[in-house]
Amino acid sequence: MAIAPFPHHYAVSYSDGFLRADPRPQIPGGGPPQFGGTNTVWSPEELLVASVLLCFKATFDAYARRDSFEFHGWEGTGTGVLDKSPTGPVFTSINLQVRLTVASADVERANKLIHTAKDNCIISNAIKAPVHLEASVTPM
Repeated sequence: MAIAPFPHHYAVSYSDGFLRADPRPQIPGGGPPQFGGTNTVWSPEELLVASVLLCFKATFDAYARRDSFEFHGWEGTGTGVLDKSPTGPVFTSINLQVRLTVASADVERANKLIHTAKDNCIISNAIKAPVHLEASVTPM
């Protein structure tokens, strides 16, 4: 699958408590409990952390496809730290924990692809907060 020519354009709308980007399913969103919202919808803070995690996965998948690399399991978790700064609340870090299962012969190759994906993740590279990666590759 080829990459579409640049520039790429993305549009999202928000009304009535839902994020929309047709034809995708809408996502309920709003402020988190820490800022007077609720924990029944996705907050901007959670969506930011989710975006970093999903971008890392999508970037890894793209490099794996390019290199005909097969893996048998991928699990990831993202956590973000929002703290006070002199200019207001800022994310001070986003941490990704990734577990990948591969064939025994592919452990080194998997580690290289993981680091290539981290270095080239569009969302990680677009934010100020440092993104830390803890990856474990498990041979089958």
